[in-house]
Amino acid sequence: MLNTIKSFKAKEWFIITILMLLITDIVIILNLPFLRDIIPFLFFTIIPGFLIVTILRLNKTEFLIKFPLSVGLSVSLLLGLGFFLNILYPILLKPLSLIPVLLSLNILIFILSFYAYQRNRELNTSTIFNFKFKQGDKLLAPLIFPILFPFIAVLGTYLMNTTLNNILIFALFLLIPVYIIVVAYLKDRVHPYTYPVAIFTIGMSLVLLYALTSAHIIGRDVHQEFYCFQLTLANFHWNLYDYYNPYNVCLSITILPTIYQVLSNMNPEYVFKLLFGLLGSILPLMVYVVAKKYLNNKYAFFAALLFVFQVFFMDIVDAVRQEVAVIFFFLAIMVIFDCFGDTKFEKSGVKKLLFLILVTSMVVSHYATSYVAFAILIPILLLPFLRNLYYERKITFVNFDVLIIYFAVIILWFVLYAKVQFLAGSDVIQSTVAATATATGAGGGNYAFETSREGTVLSILGIGIKNLPNFIAVIANDLIFITIGIGLLTLLGKYRKILMNKTVDLYGVIKKLDSILVLAGIVSFTLLAMFIILPSVSFFYGSDRLFFQLLIFTAPIFIFGTLKVAQILNKVIKKPDLKVVLILVLLIFLFICNTHLQYEFTGIPFSPIYDKTGITRGELYIYDGELATASWIGNYRADDINVYSDAVGFTRLFMSNVRTNVVGINFNNKTINGYLYLGNANVKEGKLYESLDSQANVQTYNSFFTNKSRIFDDGYGQIWG
Repeated sequence: MLNTIKSFKAKEWFIITILMLLITDIVIILNLPFLRDIIPFLFFTIIPGFLIVTILRLNKTEFLIKFPLSVGLSVSLLLGLGFFLNILYPILLKPLSLIPVLLSLNILIFILSFYAYQRNRELNTSTIFNFKFKQGDKLLAPLIFPILFPFIAVLGTYLMNTTLNNILIFALFLLIPVYIIVVAYLKDRVHPYTYPVAIFTIGMSLVLLYALTSAHIIGRDVHQEFYCFQLTLANFHWNLYDYYNPYNVCLSITILPTIYQVLSNMNPEYVFKLLFGLLGSILPLMVYVVAKKYLNNKYAFFAALLFVFQVFFMDIVDAVRQEVAVIFFFLAIMVIFDCFGDTKFEKSGVKKLLFLILVTSMVVSHYATSYVAFAILIPILLLPFLRNLYYERKITFVNFDVLIIYFAVIILWFVLYAKVQFLAGSDVIQSTVAATATATGAGGGNYAFETSREGTVLSILGIGIKNLPNFIAVIANDLIFITIGIGLLTLLGKYRKILMNKTVDLYGVIKKLDSILVLAGIVSFTLLAMFIILPSVSFFYGSDRLFFQLLIFTAPIFIFGTLKVAQILNKVIKKPDLKVVLILVLLIFLFICNTHLQYEFTGIPFSPIYDKTGITRGELYIYDGELATASWIGNYRADDINVYSDAVGFTRLFMSNVRTNVVGINFNNKTINGYLYLGNANVKEGKLYESLDSQANVQTYNSFFTNKSRIFDDGYGQIWG
């Protein structure tokens, strides 16, 4: 059987693709339980992009690169198809309903399959997958074992949600660092494929832990994203003016989830929780691919783990619009960094085409990610031009064709569709300029440092630390930042020696250094510095989000930093070699802190995943009863009377489509003139959220209940009026 598959030619694969499409259609049309939830998602998220990769004759590209590229191109095609169908309204009254979407996809898949066959008639199995597995003397156990991690995550969250038993979650948190240590010290006995498999499965397990907590979507931004999706799904048509907001212009949270939902017929909340969780799991693979260009497999694995252990990655389904945009951004970086193919980017028409497809998809997915990407990509695209100008004293318009089209895409999108996003960006710039002028005295005012920076930035600088676990987390993250800074200085020093044709010690694990990584590192540090130096910037775009996006560059630089520090330490401590030890200590320390285990050790409940109570659990975990209470007030309230809630109650109201006349409690007032919505934490724990990070006893605000009576109570939520 295996030999038969290996002998398949292009014609057989063309037939197999059409048969898979037919099976997928049957699953959708017959609405087969369970199968419809997952098969359409897998097929339409992988196969269209894989066909495009084949059409572009990227057959020699390593399968590890083909896979995320295929996923990215498939998602890009779904966005493009959905956008095209949407503009056919009102010719099609429901352009994003099942029949138009499925029929269009069938036509596209057939065309792509036929064209792929025509361009690759001599194609065979080994060329398609470019996947050669030879065990040799390598161990299989480390390769197979991490496949268990996602299953433990799913079972662990189910057990916690149903019985409040967190034993499996803690078992996973123990197994992951132990596994990493074992893999690190098995050295040459580990099969090379172990590293990407482990990165993918560890990342998926951590994402699923957060995503599957509660039966409802979990997070902060995601509730507003979900509301935008619900508007599009309700009409099977995306209309910006249904909710004139920057979020509603992001096709990644309007058109894309609508297509996934009509194809899979999945519970809309699980489109966000599960499908986007699985989609985000490919991000660490892209970090690994880029890091592997500069480091050997094991150290590229460590670099990717730095990305996986970031809180923002574990909570990626909290910001779906950024998740999708970052997928496109990372793929664009893979293309521009020449991670596949021998032809340089500036000389390859195929790579330029891929790059433009990916950055266009990024622009329509999330505005803020696109702004940051623009600041990074423009210097990188201009690098060949500047290099020729400096070294050869001649002007060559290298990459200017890409730059012109890139500019045109941005201008067309923000002028024709995304004016509200452009205005939001303009407001950020104006606010930053005004705040900077005030802070420096040019505006004639006084702007306190503590009130002009977002909390994460302040904590990095040791300001506003609340307790011992918070202090430990700050130390862990500051050590990472310092190590990356040392890594950048190391990179600059060694690259300078390379330019001077001197012998350079690359620690035996660094494959190469080049100008594109040097430039990306400098730009990344400049952007991070701006977030600390300039007032207000971090409020509009969190520093954790920026750092997350820049890790595609800074993760390998982190390894350079640890190698340098280990080299210095080994001058004092001759044995053992501290390179791996230092990396493992930093990564596991970061893992402990970003999974909030240090809070657990000190007896403070902080995690929404495995703690039964606590400020974060009360904010993020949504109960059915809370939504039932919100739905009741949405159905029976008087339209002209406001609904008041504390700092987290609005998420429950948003989830139940109670959006108009929802007002946050002004805790300086003594009374509330309207309905008062209380959720589980208010009712069961007697706590009101004055902000997302602070609680007060309900008794402190007894005046809010004066002259009010309880008009609804289901045990998890109450309405007072």
